Amino acid sequence: MTERDNGRSYPAAPGDQIVVRLDETPSSGYRWRLDGVDERVLVPAGDGFRSEAGGLGAGGRRQLRFDAVGPGRTILRLSLRRGWPPDERPVRRFEVTITVR
Repeated sequence: MTERDNGRSYPAAPGDQIVVRLDETPSSGYRWRLDGVDERVLVPAGDGFRSEAGGLGAGGRRQLRFDAVGPGRTILRLSLRRGWPPDERPVRRFEVTITVR
């Protein structure tokens, strides 16, 4: 999934892996962070970053993986924000609804 999928709903089956790839420039201090997911339905399974330009401070893509582990419906919520201060508002949000059957 990418930012084009923001706001959409998707089906999944137990054992599926959900992969979300979002543009990010970590040197700016802003990173995509998990805000919420029902871990009875989806479990975080990895978080990585790949620079597209290859240089120091370059932007790229954050890849977050989630494993579908049980039946149910959850909203996967991510936000692009700094880690400080803790109450700072995100500059962007990403949400998808996943239904595991």
